[in-house]
Amino acid sequence: METKELILKNALDMFAKSGYNSVSIRDIAKTVNIKESSIYYHFKNKQDILDLLVEKYESHIKELTDMLQASMPNLHDISSVSWDWLREYYFEQYLFDTFCNQMMRFMMIEQFHNENMRRLYEHYLFELPHKIQTQSFMMLTRFGVMNEQQATKLGNDFFANITTLTFKYLLNGELTKEKKDAFSEEAFAYINGMFQEE
Repeated sequence: METKELILKNALDMFAKSGYNSVSIRDIAKTVNIKESSIYYHFKNKQDILDLLVEKYESHIKELTDMLQASMPNLHDISSVSWDWLREYYFEQYLFDTFCNQMMRFMMIEQFHNENMRRLYEHYLFELPHKIQTQSFMMLTRFGVMNEQQATKLGNDFFANITTLTFKYLLNGELTKEKKDAFSEEAFAYINGMFQEE
């Protein structure tokens, strides 16, 4: 891994555990096992590191959102629903991704100290996922599978459930395979139950 990437990776790991203000350039240099001057070769200052992490995160989310929307199937009825796209793009490449997970943890800490990070936290952990999830259910209205009111309710319920599971398993303590598996099991049990006939 290149030095610049090592700096970013280690800085984010420290930010996600201790917060931005608790980590110094000296701390980062020590963790990467380089001189402080080497960090200044790649970055102007600590804020520059933060800005690049946010830029990298936003770019990743945009790419995933574009891929997710392009991969959504043309649904004709409930039986044609495949949740592979949800597992691949939303779970594996976002919620379970180490970089994204650490950025979410970092935003959770920094929302109390940095207004820009608070806005990012609100947008990326709540507004954008809710919008995408609701739009996914709205696709079903085009085929008469459900009406807009039903789609909105399902989108809201789905968002609430997945957000609860995210905080319960993925943003609570160390991110482990066991926690990912428990998240997936509960998430897909919920999803499978959504469309079962009563």
